[in-house]
Amino acid sequence: MSVTTGHVDRDDVDEAKPGERPLRIVVVAMKPMLRGRIRRNITTFLELGAEVTVVNTPPRGDFLQGLDSPRLHTRFVEARSAAVRYQAWMSRQNVLRKAKWAREREDARVRAKRPVPVAPPWMQAHNPVASLVLRGWTSAPGRRARTASVERWPALKKKAIKRGRELRKERDLAIRDGLKKFHLVNRFIEFWRLCPVEIGALDPDLIVSSDLPGLVGANIAARRLERPHLHDCHELYLESTTLKRHERLFLWPVERYYMRRADAIVIVNQTIRDEYKKRYGVEGVVLRNCAPPVPPSVRADPIDIRGLLGLSPDERVVLYQGGLMAGRGLDVCVRAAAHFPDNAHLVFVGEGREKDGLVALAEKVGVRDRVHWLPAVPPAELPAYTAAASVGLIPYQPVSKNNRYALPNKVFEYTGAGIPFVASDLPELRRIVETSGPGEVYDPFDPRALSTAVAMVLDPQQRMRYRHAAELFGRQNTWDQERTVLLRQVGNLVTEVGVLDPPE
Repeated sequence: MSVTTGHVDRDDVDEAKPGERPLRIVVVAMKPMLRGRIRRNITTFLELGAEVTVVNTPPRGDFLQGLDSPRLHTRFVEARSAAVRYQAWMSRQNVLRKAKWAREREDARVRAKRPVPVAPPWMQAHNPVASLVLRGWTSAPGRRARTASVERWPALKKKAIKRGRELRKERDLAIRDGLKKFHLVNRFIEFWRLCPVEIGALDPDLIVSSDLPGLVGANIAARRLERPHLHDCHELYLESTTLKRHERLFLWPVERYYMRRADAIVIVNQTIRDEYKKRYGVEGVVLRNCAPPVPPSVRADPIDIRGLLGLSPDERVVLYQGGLMAGRGLDVCVRAAAHFPDNAHLVFVGEGREKDGLVALAEKVGVRDRVHWLPAVPPAELPAYTAAASVGLIPYQPVSKNNRYALPNKVFEYTGAGIPFVASDLPELRRIVETSGPGEVYDPFDPRALSTAVAMVLDPQQRMRYRHAAELFGRQNTWDQERTVLLRQVGNLVTEVGVLDPPE
């Protein structure tokens, strides 16, 4: 099942000459909303003049996150796992069984009202055996035996039905729980089965997939339609903490096979590119997740975070922006706040499952007055909050290879707003600090190390040096420069189908 939003006038497109009609790009993903890298890709395609359709599973909340263009469309594919379908089947069966039991109870009531049949007189007169049986049936002992059997049978039947229900429920729950172990994988498979049909109906010139969930269906559709396929790796997906070991074992050969079939691959950083080459032998091009440049007007007049929190203008804001999730070292940040310089306050901008635990931790360690919370804001408004901070935090912990090799968006969001950062000592982050100097790194499990790094960046004698380095790095590493890598890949691929002129 799919739902389409946005109108595409196919007649106008088809009547236009191939060189004149818009480039049709389909972006395949399984995202709850369009953020970060995928959002920047889509914006770039729209600026290229392309007609973009996103094929996705049904989202939560505001999927487009403010993106608005007459050339942007969505198709939502309902990919239900076997566990979800089996749960729905169980519910339907329960409804049918209840209706059957209601009918049986009604039939029993009707039968109970019927009179007991009596043999006719001629049968009693001419059939001694029947007469004897009838006298026994109607005698006092016979009536007592009959009454006892009638009373006992419903109890026995009820007991048997109850036991049958228990056995059936145990069986159904065992099957459902077994299917739940493969819920995520099965949902992927269902999406991969359904989305090629949706993509085929769009007749795209280029198909772009995002991470493993989008890879397989996009590649199948590209092969069927004989269209180019560009795969975008945002992370080392199989090393994500959301995947269990048996899921990784199943998905590893799938990712290996279909990634090798992609016509081009762009990968978020050098470390992950090298890892994919080592694992699958694929040659990817690095396309970093740089942020768009922050307008000078926003940097000159940012949101008054200090006023929102009731802080004085000379207080320093140590900012974390993003999801409040496990594995990001947020508890270390709260503990480190106890050792921040006297005029420094820790501010979280975002929402997530870990918030309640972090609030309780702040109370426990006695820093509730130095740790503050602001709700998540739309992507377009976030730079105004970032520019108001004194230093940004990137506290990811290497709880998985995906985290260890990450190059978070926050590097470019902070420096794009002109503020330095303090980051976990991870390979990609250390490389930037050592080569460009826009911040400091620290042991991601040590609160004291974090507070020391924050104090270094906020030191009045060093603060301007870090800030100048951050501003320089931010100017030199924006999406305006990085997007040329993406445009070059798109140009190389679609030139083969005659939609664009060869790239310069």
